[in-house]
This record gives sequence, structure tokens and C-alpha cells, in this order.
Amino acid sequence: MKVNMGRTFFSILFILLVLSVSPKETVGARPQANITSPSQLIDAVNNLRIANGLAPLAVHSALMQSAQSQADYMAATGQVTHARPSGTYTQQLLALGFPLAGDLSQGGFRSENILNTNGPLVWNGVPPAWQDAQHMNTMLSGNFTHIGAGISQSGESYYYAVDTAAATGSGQQQESAATVLTSVPGGASASSGVSQFMVPVTLSTPRPDGNVYHKVQYGQSLWSIAIAYGTTIKNIQALNNLGEQSTVYQGEELLVVTGATQAAAPSLEATVTPQVTATFAPTSTSIPTSLPEQVTVTPTVEVVEESSPPRPASSRALIVVLIVAAFVGAGMAVWLIRDPGN
Repeated sequence: MKVNMGRTFFSILFILLVLSVSPKETVGARPQANITSPSQLIDAVNNLRIANGLAPLAVHSALMQSAQSQADYMAATGQVTHARPSGTYTQQLLALGFPLAGDLSQGGFRSENILNTNGPLVWNGVPPAWQDAQHMNTMLSGNFTHIGAGISQSGESYYYAVDTAAATGSGQQQESAATVLTSVPGGASASSGVSQFMVPVTLSTPRPDGNVYHKVQYGQSLWSIAIAYGTTIKNIQALNNLGEQSTVYQGEELLVVTGATQAAAPSLEATVTPQVTATFAPTSTSIPTSLPEQVTVTPTVEVVEESSPPRPASSRALIVVLIVAAFVGAGMAVWLIRDPGN
């Protein structure tokens, strides 16, 4: 009996020892998630900062626009790049009104992480491509104050951009911002990726031969035109013999789509039927004996058909004359047959 109790005691002790050394779930660990929206990407980065003892970054509209425009540009070109269609990342932020801190001649305090995945990004910790010191600094630098993110899809490919930056203590643009903006020909308007410095793309209708031409408006670029028409920069370059040229000019007419289908013309029946029906006004008193096959006699015609036609005025006068003549004739007859002696 004592042997059994001893075995039981040591068994319980062994189980407790195993449980004490078993790996435990990390406090605050989050399940993996598919990143399909900018807000999810920002949350993932801020959770990483919190886990490392850093304050989360505040979302800024200028960084949201710069990141989204870069994601769209990468999706349109099929390239993972930090290059902008024109101008620089620093110029884009300044043009958007972000009060960028740091030496602006050196680019200022800003950074950007970009990524391309086949299918949505599965965030189960930092993506391998962002685990080096430079990319980690984009997300974990204590100098940065604001964040923005953008996601764009092209087929099964997803393009991600995370923009972080530090704002000036005053919240105002530095005096050198104007010089940096005008250092590239075209100034602020050269940042064609910035929505408020470009005319929105209005889609053109196909011509009779199926070709669609787009007239470039102020601030528009190949990438924004390609996205609007559901094509690619390379296709537009090929259709217009542009080679590798990516610069377009206001007023330039580009062939963007070939073989497009025009809107169907209205059918003959649709145009004829209302015209024929309109001729049957409610005051009509005649009904045609035959109608075209596509025309149906309207209820107004049937109502006219069932109602009795009004009597002519001459018929009514004749009836009155006959009634008066009848009374006169009856009176004459009574007078002729009365007793002469009376």
C-alpha cells in the first residue's frame, strides 16, 4: 500500500514538473491575419512598436496619400520601387502639406517600406523582407511621429507601402520647403502622384473603330491614366511608340485601349412604338383597322371604342319638330271630330 502511494506521489510530481517547463503562449500574442486594408497594416506596425516599448504612430492624411499613390504606382507598373513618377518622396510629402522635420536638403526625417506578395500578406510577425535593420528602423524609429499605409492589387499580386515620417515641433512647414519644392522643373505640380495636384481622369468613350483616346489633363501621369482605364503603363507606351518614356504632357492625346465595344444603339422598336402610341390621343373617335405588329392598342383607344358617339345637333332638332307636329296634329284631330252642336 505504501509502495502504491509513493508511486502516485511521484507521478503527480512528474506531471507538475512537465507542466512547469512546457512552453507557454506569449502574453499579448495575436493570431496571424491577412492584411488587405491600410488600417490593418498600420495596426500591425503599431502593435510591433507597442511590443517593443514604443508609442504608436499617429495616422496622417499626407502619409496615407503618399503611401497609397506609391502602392497604386507599383501595381500599375508591376515594379517594386521607391521611385515616384516625377519628383521625390520628400517633395511629395511637402506638396501634400506635411510639416517634415530634419534637413530637407538631405530628404528630411522620412522612410518607406514596400513589399509585393502573391496573394494577401499574412502578418505572422515581421515579414522576412522587412527584418533587416533599415526596414525595421522604418517601423521602430523613435524619431518618427506619423504613419500612413497603402495597398493596391493587380491580379493576384498585392503591393504594400508603409510611409513614416517626423513632423516639425511647431507643426508648420520649414522655410526651406519652398526651395525644395521648386528644385525640380514643374515645382509642386511635378508630383503627379498627388491627387489634389491633378485633374481626375475622366474616361473617354470608344470611337467607331473601337479605339479609345485620352487627352492628358493637368497633373495626370501614365500610371493614373493606366489605372483609370484598367490597363498598364507598358501597354500605353507600346500603343503610342513611347519606348521607355514615362513623361506625358498636358494636352497630349494618347491611345489607351483598342478594340473597345461601343454602347449599343437604341432599337428601332424602341423608337417607333412611342411615336405611334402618341398619335392615339384620348380625344380620338376613330380606331384604325390595322396596326404595325409591335404596336398595342392603348387603353385610351379602347375607352373611346366602348363609349357611344354623341348625337349630331341636327338630329336633336328634327326630333323636337316631330314631337311638336304630333301635338299639333292631335289637336287638329280633336277639333275636327268634336260635336258641331256644342
